Amino acid sequence: MSTMVKLESQERGGWSSREVREAHGLGLWKGIRMNWELVSNRLVFIVGNGRRVRFWRDKWCGDSPLCSSFPSLFAKEESVANVWDSLAEGGWGGWNPCFVRAFNDWEVEEASSFMERLHRSRVIEDVEDRVSWTETKSGKFSVKSLYLAIEAGGSARFPSSLIWNANVQPKISFFAWEATWGKALTLDKVQKRGWALANRCFLCLENEETIDHLLLHCSRTKVLWDLLFTIFGVSWVLPCSVKETLLSWHGSFVGKKRKKVWRAAPLHIFWTVWKARNCLAFKDDMVSIQRLKYSFIFSLWAETKLFIVDCPLTIANFIDWMGAN
Repeated sequence: MSTMVKLESQERGGWSSREVREAHGLGLWKGIRMNWELVSNRLVFIVGNGRRVRFWRDKWCGDSPLCSSFPSLFAKEESVANVWDSLAEGGWGGWNPCFVRAFNDWEVEEASSFMERLHRSRVIEDVEDRVSWTETKSGKFSVKSLYLAIEAGGSARFPSSLIWNANVQPKISFFAWEATWGKALTLDKVQKRGWALANRCFLCLENEETIDHLLLHCSRTKVLWDLLFTIFGVSWVLPCSVKETLLSWHGSFVGKKRKKVWRAAPLHIFWTVWKARNCLAFKDDMVSIQRLKYSFIFSLWAETKLFIVDCPLTIANFIDWMGAN
């Protein structure tokens, strides 16, 4: 990957950049690097010449790094190449690890197991080291495989289907996904990154800004939710969080065609509110309730026309159609 090659501050071996510890900076790579364990735990190293693989800390010999399997033997970090003696065993080559002290009596058996594991592997000096991804049969990384692995290992309930299968633009789905995970950069998140600033919701100017407040409970946002519920003729109490709202968002009562609109509607509210919030935060713009309502309905109508063939041609007719039994 060319991006990896160009990174100035790399971990030993050049497989990844160094961890970013500063409070400032919002780059994509910084965000990825902050959660690097999600990736690194699913990597194994295929040793060639051993120059780019860490002997103790990388997973190359067995199912876990040697420092985890043999913690009492853990010595100074070296590359695999530096522990391999190509002249040993009559030129056949062998392992020559160095330890900082003599073994205790109770460590002899562990040392024997350690050497036994090493003897299953060897260095091939004219072959480059490589890394393999454990979540695919090919060993090649894919975003999909990482997402499925994280989802399977995380909480049992996540509204993946509603987010990714709704009839909305990808950018709207991505924001809904980010909001559901609590990763959207609201003021409370900015404060946690070390910025000293006042936290007040840009829309209502009444409460602190969190993603759940902004997208669900802000007095201006609630106008959009009330509008949606009134149009569809339903009574609904919003849960406390974005995640729980999407998990509870069922639409069997609205009919097959209108169900597509119903499922897309919360994502459009999220997107409409987020855009309005950013206009207030960065452009010092004015956002009236009427403008907020129109923006939401227009966005929902414009998207609906793309996936429902006989969608009403005017916004007024579209509103009537959504409210029809």
